[in-house]
Amino acid sequence: MNVGKIIGIACAIFAGIKSVWALEQISVSENIAAAVSGAKADIGVAYADSSGYWQSNTRKYPLLSVFKLHVAVAVLAWADKENKPLDTLINVSAAEINKDMYSPMLQKYGVENFSLPLRELLRYMVAESDNNACDILIRRLGGIKSVAAYIRKIGLPETEIKVTEAEMNEDVMLQYANRAPLSEIIKLLQLIQNEKLFSAALHKELLNIMIQTSTGADKIKKYLPEEMIVAHKTGSSSRLPNGQKIADNDVAIIKNGDDISYLAVMVADSSASDKENAETIARIAKALSDSPEN
Repeated sequence: MNVGKIIGIACAIFAGIKSVWALEQISVSENIAAAVSGAKADIGVAYADSSGYWQSNTRKYPLLSVFKLHVAVAVLAWADKENKPLDTLINVSAAEINKDMYSPMLQKYGVENFSLPLRELLRYMVAESDNNACDILIRRLGGIKSVAAYIRKIGLPETEIKVTEAEMNEDVMLQYANRAPLSEIIKLLQLIQNEKLFSAALHKELLNIMIQTSTGADKIKKYLPEEMIVAHKTGSSSRLPNGQKIADNDVAIIKNGDDISYLAVMVADSSASDKENAETIARIAKALSDSPEN
């Protein structure tokens, strides 16, 4: 990553936008530049709180499993509209289970017919990033185009949701297909937190599931104080033949007492190790939380 470019972008943005976490402009640009120093990737960072919004650039970043949040809100909107309780049983056939995908659910139930409450499928998809659970829920919505239509409907026109987990598993280059600008990632988090999409009870269910997320303990959450509540969703890609990783992401709603903030860190086209990518994300979150105003 070109640190000089990051500093330039940060300074240019800070010249016209109120600083993130209410920090002095120079403090933020220096902190973020220091956090990504030496990173071998294209790193996108966006942050919002009650004092304003900041983003590092306007690229559309590959979402990978972050797109499961988009699927989750589409599913919950469908459940709300159809008056389907989250304890509604969803019948899953053996034919729907792909044994070649990452799937904690597969490890528990195997390739066979079974039924799970909708709530449990959502938990598998979001908290455990289960790829089979994701594609099962996409099918119940009528396919990936239905998810994309809902995402446009809620005001995320630049977000592209085009492929399922199975399609990404079959063709590594399709892992670039589901993508979004930083601004719309933050907007989705705000819609979830501010209960703008469906019933308040369903929003609370989703937030609770996000808080239970078991992936990415070494990313945004790693250095944050224990009293902060982090509702987040990670995303991690395959590597290309040259060893480059398409994406390593974490996006979060962070609660510190009555204060709520939103953070998205998207690491794209990385030649660093998974551990190094996670550490970069963790250092960015720490740099922001350690800043003078926080």
